Amino acid sequence: MEIIKPIPTIIIGLFLSIEFSFSSETALIFTPFFSSTYYSSGSVFQPEKDGKTIITNFQLGAKKNTGPWSISGRFQFITATNLDSNSAFFNPDFNFEHRRGYYGSENTWFESSSLIINYRNSEKFSVFFGKDRVQWGAGRSNLILSNHCPTYPLASFDWKISEKLNLQYFIASLASQISDSSQNELYHGREIYVDRSIAGHRLKYSLLDKLTLSAIETVIFGNRKFDEHYLLPFIPFWSMQHYTGDVDNVQMCGEISWIPKDELKIYTSIFIDEWRPESTFDEQNRNWIGYQIGLKKNNFLQYNNKLLIEYTWTDHRIYRHKFSENNSYTYNFPLGFWAGPHAEEFIIIFNQKLGGWNFQSNISQVKRGELTEKMLDEQYSDPVIVYERYNGNLETRMIISAKAKKGILKNKLFLELEGQWIDWKNAGFDPYDSGRLGKDISKFSINLGLTASTQILFN
Repeated sequence: MEIIKPIPTIIIGLFLSIEFSFSSETALIFTPFFSSTYYSSGSVFQPEKDGKTIITNFQLGAKKNTGPWSISGRFQFITATNLDSNSAFFNPDFNFEHRRGYYGSENTWFESSSLIINYRNSEKFSVFFGKDRVQWGAGRSNLILSNHCPTYPLASFDWKISEKLNLQYFIASLASQISDSSQNELYHGREIYVDRSIAGHRLKYSLLDKLTLSAIETVIFGNRKFDEHYLLPFIPFWSMQHYTGDVDNVQMCGEISWIPKDELKIYTSIFIDEWRPESTFDEQNRNWIGYQIGLKKNNFLQYNNKLLIEYTWTDHRIYRHKFSENNSYTYNFPLGFWAGPHAEEFIIIFNQKLGGWNFQSNISQVKRGELTEKMLDEQYSDPVIVYERYNGNLETRMIISAKAKKGILKNKLFLELEGQWIDWKNAGFDPYDSGRLGKDISKFSINLGLTASTQILFN
């Protein structure tokens, strides 16, 4: 079993031997990174074919602080063997912008980059821009904006208005993946896509020392990069999109985070898509929601551990819009909950540090249903045609896993060993194509990983 080929082995050796430090004061820091993971039966990366999957990741990061400015960025290149790229859309730990292939091989590769330039002139106000993602919420996979999608160009500010009140705002450009036929004629042999953008603001209020309330509003608008109406961070987008003709997609989310005692956080949130207040209590309503409840506990029963328990539920009518350019997606990944609409997940994650080892146990039960065009048409019909949840083909997956991780050589090198039991019904299911069915899989995967990283400092 050959996991690391000769060239990566040489790279690892260089990582372990290099640690230049010309000056630690306001240093420019480069961080080369390498990892390779072997999955004996493909894990969740391959629902169709048998055999092993190998994913290798090369990264080069850099950061620099000078005065009120901080700059950080990263380039990433991933190469994979026996990987079904469609599996990424049902995997919270993997996403990509573009898929590429090698000539004469079924292997695939992906590349991406990120950059954040931050200016902070005080403890109360900061501005940042670059290519990254916004994550708002206390959960592992937040309902409105999570970190499970590819990065996107953005500009943002964070303003601490008072000791109890904080305002955040951003505007960003997304990737719609909807072909723009008017532009494709100008770029022969290349695919040009319809513009899609998003603006959002969040108010956080500390009602008590241990109780925080958050109100979030986003608007997704297509066919334009920027819209001056949404450059106003202090105006409700819900009323502003009425002003512009009611053609955009407004989403709202409220969250409560409570710390009843040290080391324990309980949180819950509700997400509402295209809300109509006047019909909230009517039979024909627009109560298209998602909700989440969870807790995080440090030092559970003993020291040096973390426990997370979380349940997330999404209606089939959220994230998608009557005008597809306004969908809450980038590169076909949802901006919020990783499994998308018409889905739910219950997950338990337990981490324990012991004797230089990090042990992690996971139990995940996830389910998702169809998302056909017929369902989209019916949710906007008048009167609304009610769809019974999971009334059709669906996909379910349970994963039970245990992983051990150990750092050696001053934590420049990490070794991982994981065992996964996967029970997967209708694996390879396409929620947008009700006629395409997958297969039922029960398998055990042994996963072996190796990670190497170091820092190079320049003044």
